[in-house]
Amino acid sequence: MSLTIQIPGGPVQLQGTEIKVNVNTDTVQGDLYRVLLKITSEDDKLDGLPQTLELIPDSNGDVSFDISGFLSRRWVPPFSATGGTLATERTDITALISLDIGESYIDDDSVRQESWSALSGSAYQVTIIPGGLAEYEKNKYTEQNDTWYNDFITGGKWLTSLVNGVKIAPTAAAKLWYISPESTAQDLTFKADYTLEDGTIETISQAVTVNALSIYEFCVDPATLGLTVDGDNPVVSYQCYLENAGVQVIESFTFNLDYSYYEFNTQVFATSKYGGVDPYWFTGRVDTNFPATHTIAQRIRQTTDTTRSRTQVVSAKSGRRKWIVDTGYKSWEEIQALRHLIMARQLWISHDGEVVPVNIENSEEALGSIYDNMHSFSIELIEAHYNNY
Repeated sequence: MSLTIQIPGGPVQLQGTEIKVNVNTDTVQGDLYRVLLKITSEDDKLDGLPQTLELIPDSNGDVSFDISGFLSRRWVPPFSATGGTLATERTDITALISLDIGESYIDDDSVRQESWSALSGSAYQVTIIPGGLAEYEKNKYTEQNDTWYNDFITGGKWLTSLVNGVKIAPTAAAKLWYISPESTAQDLTFKADYTLEDGTIETISQAVTVNALSIYEFCVDPATLGLTVDGDNPVVSYQCYLENAGVQVIESFTFNLDYSYYEFNTQVFATSKYGGVDPYWFTGRVDTNFPATHTIAQRIRQTTDTTRSRTQVVSAKSGRRKWIVDTGYKSWEEIQALRHLIMARQLWISHDGEVVPVNIENSEEALGSIYDNMHSFSIELIEAHYNNY
């Protein structure tokens, strides 16, 4: 037996995409010959594993397994809502699977024979992160004979859906996410080139160590970076990037600071399609509500009833907090990028010092209009609980 394995999507893949494992065999023997693939969760984070799959090879000895349907996972992503630490490894976000390949057939004695190849090492492991791609993105990678892993991980991109150059308040949350493509831990330097109001450009740097194929949350808000946001010469913008031995290994990402006064400042967090959690800052009007429902039971009047007794009794009630948040003025690029927020599976709103889980109720709002000079819209966020009390 000689079996070879190929993982075309790379060693890091998004859970919501097609995850293929290609296997080739050079020997087909016996009856009912099958190529086998065993999927094991190395860190016990994926439900329903291990699983063993089997397929009949084609005339060239090739089979292609789609394992994405076996990688279900329920999770709450860890993230910092307030910053404070520059780089934090978020091992709870990633899940590691290992792959084993083998073959089975029925021998001349009508006995099923099964054998496995001796695979070991990271070449037969895949790191799974939550997220996915839109259909047009999948088609783009297919047309270009490319993969998301090559584009983002080896291509040196931050794992964020935010627009490069996004505006934030000096006190707003700002975060970026990173996975190193290297097979070993790397000693990197985080740098931020910041521009002061008088046009002066200065740089801050901090050493960080990142483990191989693990996702890191970088809190890059001005307070965490120690940037001056008050006084006569505050920071107006800054660019974040990473270097390895003086060589830049990731794109620069720019944040522009908005010092304007806004009556409302709303912070929303949403899971990113690329595995992390993105912060969104909104400056428009906020309306609050508390929609509630109840169930009424009818009670027969008793001779002992008083004027305070009732014949209709509330047997159950439930209610949820609701926020209708206007985004405030956003650039056309920022407005269009809010489709990622609308498609997020998990969201939170910062309210009275707490981070409350919410869901989006409206999903058909227009994402801006150049013709009507429309650069804002309202998002209806409702608490992700039914409260009985």
